Amino acid sequence: MIQALILYTQFFSRIVINKEVDIAYVRKGIPVITLFGLLLGLLSAGWYYLVQLFLPGKIAWILTLLFDVLLTGGFHLDGLADMADGLFSSRKKERMLEIMKDSRIGSNGVLALVLYYSIMIVSYDYLPEPKWLIVAFLSMIGKAGLALQLYRMTYAREGGGSGQFFAGTTVGQIALSQVLPIFLSFAAFAQKGLIAYALVFFGAIVYRGFVYQKIDGHTGDTLGAFVEIAQILFIVGLMI
Repeated sequence: MIQALILYTQFFSRIVINKEVDIAYVRKGIPVITLFGLLLGLLSAGWYYLVQLFLPGKIAWILTLLFDVLLTGGFHLDGLADMADGLFSSRKKERMLEIMKDSRIGSNGVLALVLYYSIMIVSYDYLPEPKWLIVAFLSMIGKAGLALQLYRMTYAREGGGSGQFFAGTTVGQIALSQVLPIFLSFAAFAQKGLIAYALVFFGAIVYRGFVYQKIDGHTGDTLGAFVEIAQILFIVGLMI
C-alpha cells in the first residue's frame, strides 16, 4: 500500500518524494487510489479551513481551487481540455487522437475549463456544510471516477502512453477502491452523499460509452478528464 501511495504522489502531484517505485504499482495500487485522493484532498481542505478564517468563504473556495492547481500541476485539467478538443472536433478517430496529443489548447478545451470553473465557483453558495469536508472529498471522488473507467479498459492508442499503465485492472480492485468514497459520502452527507456518488457512478457509465463510441477505448487524457467530470457530478449531486 505504501509503495502505491508514494507512486501516486509522484504521479499525480508536485510533492517530491525521492524514492524509486515499480511503475506496476500504478495498477496494483488501485484499491488504495481513493485513499490517496482523500489524503491529497485533506491538504486542500486544511488550506481552505485556514484561509476562510481570514477571508470570506467564497474567496477561500476560489483560492483553494488555485491551491489544487499548484498542488497537482493541473494534471487532470490538462486531460479535460485535451479530451474536449479531441472528442468534440467532429473528426475521425485517428485525427481525434492526434489532436489530444497536441500540446496546444483549442477553443473546445478552453470552453471545457471555463465551464468547469464556472460550475465549481457558482455552486459554492448551494453546497451543504461543512464545506471543508467537501474540499477534502473532491480528490477522492475524482480518483473513484478514474477507477470506474478502468473496468475492462481498452487502450485507444497503438503506442504506449500513461493510461496504459492501468491496463489489466481487475473488477475486484475497482470495487475495493469504491468502498471508501461510498462509506464517507454516506457518513458525511447521508442520503445526499449517496445520491452524489450514484451520479458519479452512472455518469461514469455514460461517459465511458461516449468515449468508446468516439475512439474505441481510453487514453490518458480521457481517463484524466473524467476525474474532473466526476467532481462536478458529485458537486451537482450534493445540490439536489
